[in-house]
Amino acid sequence: MKLLFLFTIVLCLESQAAELNQNFKKRTFENPLREVSVIVGDDGFYPSTIVAFEGEKIHFFITSSTKKNQCFVLQKHEVFVSAEFGRINETEVVLEHAGRYKFYCPSHKFEGFLTVLSKDKPEEQISRTVASEKPNYWTPRDYDE
Repeated sequence: MKLLFLFTIVLCLESQAAELNQNFKKRTFENPLREVSVIVGDDGFYPSTIVAFEGEKIHFFITSSTKKNQCFVLQKHEVFVSAEFGRINETEVVLEHAGRYKFYCPSHKFEGFLTVLSKDKPEEQISRTVASEKPNYWTPRDYDE
């Protein structure tokens, strides 16, 4: 009886593992998707800086934290979305060229920036070094010579 019970459990686990394996197979996309939520408030946009990579598709979720009429306009991408209190409006845009693009609301003078980084040019990538090796700044001495 115990053997039959163990055999049944093993079969159930194998079928679950096969199903999970199919759900987590590697998928490739023509344009990778990045989802960004933007809240427009009395003080401006949150977040006010967004970073993405060239070739990505960004799915924006736009909402407002106040009852004033506000909006989200993305420079050079023909994107205009109204920001409404209690409602989430959505739009998508494909980022084809690297650069720094302003997003703003002309009626309230709010602005932020979307920075699109190039993936193909390593010289544009940020270099990272260990900061603790040798300081490049003045440090006080503990004693006088």
